[in-house]
Amino acid sequence: MSLLKKVVLAGFISTAMLATAPSVMAKPAGKQANQTQEGVAIALDSTVEAVEAVLAGVESGVDMETGLALFKTAKQNSKTIESATVYALRARAQGALKKARSAFKKGQTEKSIELTKVALEKFKGVRTAYYNFEGD
Repeated sequence: MSLLKKVVLAGFISTAMLATAPSVMAKPAGKQANQTQEGVAIALDSTVEAVEAVLAGVESGVDMETGLALFKTAKQNSKTIESATVYALRARAQGALKKARSAFKKGQTEKSIELTKVALEKFKGVRTAYYNFEGD
């Protein structure tokens, strides 16, 4: 009887795992699988433009809500860069942008401006590295 219980339990578990596997293995929302070269180029350009908008906003002294919205837009744009050749560089640039946002949130405007400039240069470096690798 115990063997029958084990076989039924194993069958039940196997069926449950097969039923949930497709939803678990689905790609996360917002990710772009197999992004084309044109898509990556657009993502790179829009990210650089968004970070430039952040820098312009912080330098002009925007209020906290608008500034955080600019940082959020830049961060979301940076997440759309789906190229394995620049993942490490993109992560470093995102880290610099995160530090700039943190400084802005704390009211350290000068430090935020400096860190945003660093992030902008890093994102430009990501774009340059991508184009140099692709040969465009």
